[in-house]
Amino acid sequence: MHFSEKALNMRKEMKSRAPQKKQKRVSMKDIADKLGISKVCVSLALKGAKNISSKTKKRVLDAACEMGYQKDALLSSVMSNIRMRGANGFCETIALINANKDESAPEKYPIFAKYISGIRAEAQDAGYALYEVWLHDRKLTPHKLDGIMKARGIRGGVILGHTSDDSLPGGFSEIWRDFKFVSAGIKTDNPMVDFISADKFLIARRAAEKAIEKGSKRLGFVLDSAIDDLVDGRFSGGFLRAQLMLPESARIPPFLDVAGAKKDAEIFYRWLKKYKPDSILSLSNQTGEWLESKAVRLPKNLYIIRIDSPTDSADWVGLDGNYELVGRMAVRRLSELLNRRASSGEIGAATSTVISPKWTDVITIRRKTL
Repeated sequence: MHFSEKALNMRKEMKSRAPQKKQKRVSMKDIADKLGISKVCVSLALKGAKNISSKTKKRVLDAACEMGYQKDALLSSVMSNIRMRGANGFCETIALINANKDESAPEKYPIFAKYISGIRAEAQDAGYALYEVWLHDRKLTPHKLDGIMKARGIRGGVILGHTSDDSLPGGFSEIWRDFKFVSAGIKTDNPMVDFISADKFLIARRAAEKAIEKGSKRLGFVLDSAIDDLVDGRFSGGFLRAQLMLPESARIPPFLDVAGAKKDAEIFYRWLKKYKPDSILSLSNQTGEWLESKAVRLPKNLYIIRIDSPTDSADWVGLDGNYELVGRMAVRRLSELLNRRASSGEIGAATSTVISPKWTDVITIRRKTL
């Protein structure tokens, strides 16, 4: 054996006998950096959280095994006890922002209440705590909200209630830029964020078709133009599409001047006298009040069909807009945004998810005898 070979073998033997350098413990941050996702996402995946996809869980577990990740039993036990005592088992907090100018809007409008019910239910299921805030609170400044969210580790939230227009207060532009948000119910153009909405076109179309199938020959629709504008004309579009089932001479244009009729009900009465509907779809609380306050010459029985009422309402038409599911899906979409893999190829455009209404077999409508 040559000297060089002997030396090489001796080095190998000495190296094998020398104490091995202690390897650095693999952390969740190491796994997150390797996969290009957040540390929170890794933590949730390792816990088997419901709001993390099976595909992401598999990627995290595969990487953890490959990198030799080992859970720190002592630290895990301490953190588990802290979470159970101080945070009721929640793994993260998200914001629920009421963007309506009326702080009590969720109590006044059944649809808002259903959105919030769905948001709360999904947040509970996914392990999120909610930090609820009214955006128009005079004491709330953009700087204060930014500080609160960062201090609480809040990375994003769900916005709802913005019914006056499709823009949010400009002073909060840095909030919309620095955190992830999803809009529930109505889209926003400024800022542009992903939104989840009930299918307004299908709601109006199916309600109108059901009314026609039940015998309505002259179907009207009372709808505030401002509400229709917020949903890009989907309510009126669905109604007009359904009217193709009727002869052209029996098609009635929707009554859109609800704002004007609130000041002068004669505007509404003139529409009634001119078109003489036998049934009216309604998105306005005042339709019934207008009819009760003044008798007009119409068919003996006039049906008022509310297409946004809760199931226990006397006006219920057998249609459920699935508004609670809208709230649930908003939280799910937010979870995807918070935990998705970082990418340089961002889409750069807001996405929308439309939830279809569901129907019951029995349709009941309120009858107004004039």
